[in-house]
Amino acid sequence: MIQSDRTDRAQAGFTLLEVMIALAILSLVAVAFLRAQASSIRLVDESVQISMATLLARERMAELESRGFPQPGDNSGTGGEAFPSFRWEHIISTTELPNIRKAVVRILWTEGDLKRSMELTAYFARR
Repeated sequence: MIQSDRTDRAQAGFTLLEVMIALAILSLVAVAFLRAQASSIRLVDESVQISMATLLARERMAELESRGFPQPGDNSGTGGEAFPSFRWEHIISTTELPNIRKAVVRILWTEGDLKRSMELTAYFARR
């Protein structure tokens, strides 16, 4: 009887090797999960930056539209209080048609070490 009690106790728990393998698998899963979380946070931040740049570009283009038929030339500025990390520039140029002008609004910002930009183009006709 004494010998069978010892055998049952020895088989009742996990060995050190089994625990170490389980911890190794768990740590690999945890690292993969943390990488996925970091990547999703980075993508959310990038999408917020692109959305804000789009809003600023639309705001600048709406201002050009409100002026009517714009004169050719360049202008630039910052995003102001609403968009402090952005810069904008707009370029208005003539086209082959005398009553049509091309307007390009470019938004510039930095994301870490990367310099990012986006452009919005519209054509204005003389009324």
